[in-house]
Amino acid sequence: MSFLDKLFGKKSTSNKEQDQHSFTEKDNMGTRQDTLSKASTYWITRNMSQKFDPFVIYVFDKESCARDALLDLDYIHVAKDTGKLICTKTLIFGYYPVENGKYEAIVCGGDLTHELWAVAKESFTKHGGKRKNDQEPEKKASSTPVTTKAKPGNVTFAREDRQLKMGQAMIYRIYKGPDSASAKAFLLQNPVTKNFFYIIVETPEGNYCRDTQGIYKE
Repeated sequence: MSFLDKLFGKKSTSNKEQDQHSFTEKDNMGTRQDTLSKASTYWITRNMSQKFDPFVIYVFDKESCARDALLDLDYIHVAKDTGKLICTKTLIFGYYPVENGKYEAIVCGGDLTHELWAVAKESFTKHGGKRKNDQEPEKKASSTPVTTKAKPGNVTFAREDRQLKMGQAMIYRIYKGPDSASAKAFLLQNPVTKNFFYIIVETPEGNYCRDTQGIYKE
């Protein structure tokens, strides 16, 4: 699979076992939720920001069922270097243990289209999941496929903002990009390893960000 195929989530002709030899952690474009603590933090932040992205959450009796339900999605793979699930779309994704020995699986984010939402619900149901909650994305008319090539070199530095929140200094390094593809490619090339440090690429198609947890649409 080519870089652009990974970037736009085009379906691979390989199966998931072969994918383990094709993907690594650096290919992850999503924000992984693999603990209840991360999930809880997300929902608190979501409610505070009043930014209600579409989502799908199902509950599974077994960890293997939650994992398989995610792996059935074209954009979820296993990283050969870490063994963890990765996502080749800018989405929140993952599974984590909850009470009574059960597991929740989630797919969420501003880039979750109605088609992706419906496919996730179908996969989660097929693997024995029970619906906990979901929020349906807005149905949008099909548009002409984007043919612009990802050009991370077209992303330029704009400014750096520093904010003090709850006694902690937050650093926001802000860039400008011509489109979402270039923003995603740029963020893939610039991993974040420091807490409270954020890279933001502003584009006409929305703002794309990266922190220690992953890449996401603001």
